[in-house]
Formats: sequence, structure tokens, C-alpha cells
Amino acid sequence: MKRLIFICLMIGCPELKGQGLIEVLKSDTSVIIQKVLKDSVKYRLQIIYTRIEKNNSFFKRDKSNLITEYVRKKPEEYFFPASMVKMPVAAIALEKINELKVFGVDEYTPFAPLSDFECTKPNVLPAPFTTQDLIDRIFVYSDNHAFNYLYELCGQAFLNKRLEQLGYLNSRIIEKISRCNPVQNGETGPVVFYENQKTIHIEGRQMPLPLKPVPINMKIGKGYLWNGKYVASPKDFNTSNVVPLTDFHQMLISLTMPEKVQESQKFLISEPQRKGLLESMSKLPGEYCPDSCNQQTFKDNHVKYLMGFRDSIPSEWKVYNKVGLAHGFISDCTYFEDNEKDIRFFLSAVIYVNEDNILNDGKYEYYTVGFPFMRALGKLVYNYELQKGIKN
Repeated sequence: MKRLIFICLMIGCPELKGQGLIEVLKSDTSVIIQKVLKDSVKYRLQIIYTRIEKNNSFFKRDKSNLITEYVRKKPEEYFFPASMVKMPVAAIALEKINELKVFGVDEYTPFAPLSDFECTKPNVLPAPFTTQDLIDRIFVYSDNHAFNYLYELCGQAFLNKRLEQLGYLNSRIIEKISRCNPVQNGETGPVVFYENQKTIHIEGRQMPLPLKPVPINMKIGKGYLWNGKYVASPKDFNTSNVVPLTDFHQMLISLTMPEKVQESQKFLISEPQRKGLLESMSKLPGEYCPDSCNQQTFKDNHVKYLMGFRDSIPSEWKVYNKVGLAHGFISDCTYFEDNEKDIRFFLSAVIYVNEDNILNDGKYEYYTVGFPFMRALGKLVYNYELQKGIKN
């Protein structure tokens, strides 16, 4: 009992729904887990764990239940999502492609922007890529350039209209991963589609729509560096992307188990497109090597923070995920399968590792706190599932 009270003081039991996750945390004796849990507010820690349990009821066609538990469920607490926004943008880009099918376009049709879409004033026009190739690059290497292509294809207004229609009212994706200002992020296009090196369709320029404010405090830290000078006030992310961890978690459930969500929460993509997206999400660097990339450069766990506690991902494992890393925030949203041991679960987490609380100074504890914690958490949950023998 004393042990349970101690755990409650550290991590706040009122916000821990259910018992499974508490058991996982209580069972651990590692320094890194206890260090972060003890100062969970400082680390802006959030964890979402969804276990999948069998339902043997004769009267139910769906033979599994999703049970979700939280550590510090704080959708109103801002974290910088960084590359995690690539997951919903990939799905919405496929929706956009489906709208353009009347012009003979699909996800295997090469396209390229016809403007300085990354605000770098290039000397040559961007090379054409297919939507499917861009999605592969996004998930295997977290390619920012590929994301900006898809952002340019969709347009800011279309992206955020779809987020709202899907029910993610506190989410907005309003910036590329580049040096564009808010005005440049808002106005996108045109893009041109090719077939046999001939133009088959030009999707016109898209203008932004007024964005609804989100009820989230988006100021972080005590100061930040700007053009080499220190600014003694919190950094305001009000012109940045915002997607609560709870929304990312729900998006991943809707992509991997669409039967578990309402019709209004499903992305408007075909079943082959959904399966193709998941295949891209689970690919490892050794399974996809565009251009002249060096497969030896990246290990299997390159963008697998939670489930990357092994350098080499076992062949029986499938890790469907997207990570984020920027401004001291490390995040990961994962659906995991071990096909040999019949284990499946969802696990999402974010942690802020910025001891001096100054942003843009390059002094973040990614390698001493962030990555070790994420790997330890993933290993804990995996071992818990293994020991409990949850069979699905």
C-alpha cells in the first residue's frame, strides 16, 4: 500500500485509468523511468497506452476490446509535434489524390510544385515524385522535403478542413518544415502532374482560410535564441502546428483498425491505399532505398523511439509509427505487433528534455534522458504484454 501511495505521489494516480499501466511502472526499477516519473510535470510527460483484449462473447462479431490508459492526459498542454504531423498529412494527401482521379491522377502519378514551395529560391524546379514514393520517404526516413511536397499538394485550407471534419477540433497543421513565414505557409501551389513526361493536370494555387484559435497555451520555456540573441520570454508557438497526443493516438487507431472508430473519423481512402500507407509506416531503412541512399547509414530503429530498444527489429515484429524530435520534445505514436507471440498494442508518449528551459540553444538532453526513457518505456510495456500473456 505504501508503495502504491509513493507511485501516486510521483505520477498522479487520478490521471491513470485502469491498472495495467500502473503495474508496468511499479515493476520497473530503472533510474531513467523513475527519474522522469518523479518530475513528470517538468518533463511535460504524457503517455497513452491502449491494450487489445479478446472479447469471447458469442453475440459480438468484433472479438476484441480496446482498453486505454493514461499518464498525465493533458491535451491542453502544448508540445511541438515536429515530424509527427507527417502521419495525418500522408493520409489526407491520399484523400486529395482521390479527389483528382477525374483527371487521371492516382498515388503513382508523378507531380512537382511549380513554385518556390520551400521558400529557398532554388535555381531549378523541384523534381517530380509520386505520392506513394513521398509517403515511403516520410515514414522510412522522416524526409522533410517529402512532407513539404505533400503539404503543397493538399494546401493549408484543405488539410485543416479535413482535420475539423474528422473531429480533431484542437488540431491544426499550418506550417511546412522549412523556413517559410506564416503567409508563405498559407498560400500553396500550383502543382503539375505528369504521365510519360507530359503534363496531364495542373492543380491550381490554393489560398488559406481563416484559422480557428485552439484553446491551448502555446508558450514554452523561459527564453529562446533568435538570430543569435537571447530573448528573455517564453517562445510562442502560436503560428506553429499543434496536434494533441490524444489526437495522434486516435488517428493511428483509425488507420490501423478503422472498424473501431465512427464513420466520421475514418480517412476517405480506399482499402488498398490504407494498407499501402501502413506498409510504408512499418518499412525499415533496409527495405526501402531511394536514389543513391546508403542503407548502412540508418539502423532499423532509426525512427522507432519507443520500440527501438533493439538495434535490429525482429522479422516477426511490425512497428507502425511516426516520431517527432525538435525544440527539446521527443514524441512517438506507435501501433505494435509481434506476430510470433500474438501481441498487439498502441503506445504513444511525449517528453520534454530541456534542462535550462531555453529553446533554440541546441542544449537538449535527447541522448541522456529522452531516448533512453522512450526505449525503456517501450521495453517495459512489451515485457508487460509478454508476461501477462495477452493473446489476440
